[in-house]
Amino acid sequence: MSDNFFKWDQERLTTHVDAMDNEHKKLIDIMNRLYDRYEAKATKPELQSIVRELASWTITHFEHEEKFFDTLDYSQASVHKKIHKDLIERLKSHAAEFDKTGVLTPAFFQFLKTWLTAHIMGIDTKYGVIAAQKSA
Repeated sequence: MSDNFFKWDQERLTTHVDAMDNEHKKLIDIMNRLYDRYEAKATKPELQSIVRELASWTITHFEHEEKFFDTLDYSQASVHKKIHKDLIERLKSHAAEFDKTGVLTPAFFQFLKTWLTAHIMGIDTKYGVIAAQKSA
């Protein structure tokens, strides 16, 4: 599998919470596999399977993340949960469009890349700082 679509950047993307970083890496692996199969002109059913896996794992990851930051004194928890809800809705919307048209668009892949980068760097690192302070 190539890293042509999304590459883990330890310096920029780490939350310093190993469990969450590992889950983010799994999301990246699924996204890369989806992109690789898309580039290889895989069948619609194969791509649908990976899109469903991505959606399912995203929901699971967000549940894990929310349970984790609920254990912290994290003042942004409710905002973070709302962002998760919005991201899931956008992902479901892209998946539904793909189910209807059979076409994965560059906009879908841009959404994935922007979502993960912006979300981890802009939002998730905040609970990482609080977790580090709590464990110090």
